[in-house]
Amino acid sequence: MKFASKSILAIAAFMAAGAASAASGYVWNAGTGTGGLTFSADALSALSASGSSILTAATVPTVPGLPGAGAVNTAVYTKATGNVSLAFNNATGVGDTLTTLQAANSLVNIRRSVFNDDGSISQYNIYMANFDVNLSNSTIYANLYSRTDAGALVTYGKQAIFTADVPGVIGGTLGNIVVDGVSGGIATGHASGSLAGSLRMNGTTATNILTALNLSTAATDPVAILVRTANWGTTNAAGTFTAPAVPEPSTYALMAMGLVGIAATRRRLIKA
Repeated sequence: MKFASKSILAIAAFMAAGAASAASGYVWNAGTGTGGLTFSADALSALSASGSSILTAATVPTVPGLPGAGAVNTAVYTKATGNVSLAFNNATGVGDTLTTLQAANSLVNIRRSVFNDDGSISQYNIYMANFDVNLSNSTIYANLYSRTDAGALVTYGKQAIFTADVPGVIGGTLGNIVVDGVSGGIATGHASGSLAGSLRMNGTTATNILTALNLSTAATDPVAILVRTANWGTTNAAGTFTAPAVPEPSTYALMAMGLVGIAATRRRLIKA
């Protein structure tokens, strides 16, 4: 009996401590979201200096080997603002912290057109597909491809395209999932934020892009220097989540208090 009383007290203490240290207590399902990348003046200058432009077709081009061909492009570039908006079909988190957002069928095309001496035009294309924003390591990933004119598609695989030069998340909810409410046994929540630093292009990615656009990769080339050192811009992202409802921390505390009361009653009975 004494052992049972001590066990109840221990369980009550554990539950009370858990309630005090818990955040929302919800196990969030993968969510959806929106966001975007806004290119800076430096980035737009680098592209202009290289004779390149940014394109986001309404549908993913039907280029053999390009993922999502023919699907609605979930990336939309607005030239007036330099912003690429993204519709995320998947958002994940650890506990109450938003960690990643993925945009399926998103495609950004960087195209360089060159007038040749014979009057023909050569087109050099870079495709960044299926953007994956990782808030944990402040990096934007995408599948990278290149193509010259109507030639074969060159695949580089999933690449770290941009990484913020200052780690962390700022603004909004700081990337933390905030509970909005509970209805019908389902909790809803939202999270938002921006990568804290300026975006810098990954060195290997920069070399691949320069080469694919038929530009110099020399360390002293002005355009190459711009591409490699430019502040490419800023980001923003937001996601919504759902989760099965769980007891609120206050409920856990009441349960713990009840167990303490039971233990006290047992002790009085034993002494009697």
